[in-house]
Amino acid sequence: MNEHLSVLHTYFDLVQVFSIDETAYAAVLHPDVEQLEFPNLLHKTIQRRSFDDIMANLRAGRELLRDPTFEVHSTQHCPDGSIIVEGRWQAITTNDIGQLLRGQRLSAQLCLIFEFQDGKIYRQRRYPCYDLA
Repeated sequence: MNEHLSVLHTYFDLVQVFSIDETAYAAVLHPDVEQLEFPNLLHKTIQRRSFDDIMANLRAGRELLRDPTFEVHSTQHCPDGSIIVEGRWQAITTNDIGQLLRGQRLSAQLCLIFEFQDGKIYRQRRYPCYDLA
């Protein structure tokens, strides 16, 4: 398996269970990682997250959501070494969150673009398209 794909599988496994083990994430996320999430149903502006911000976002996710799943539909290796992943993410809300009600299924089609440095995720761009089920 491609080294970068192995890193992505580990990352997805951690996120899938809302792990907050910073040591485990440090094994796959570059210390200078930057995650950009483009505007969507939940965030009206671009969200820029550092390693610490990613961890804080995961902690919040643990409190607000349960039973997350992510199904990868396609993976594309780019000539520059980046990887594009398309898939569907879903979870159930545990509390009312804005317009979302407790027990509601939140789902999104995702396009994720990963760049790597030193064998770790260095940049991630997220394009979520949420729908309410």
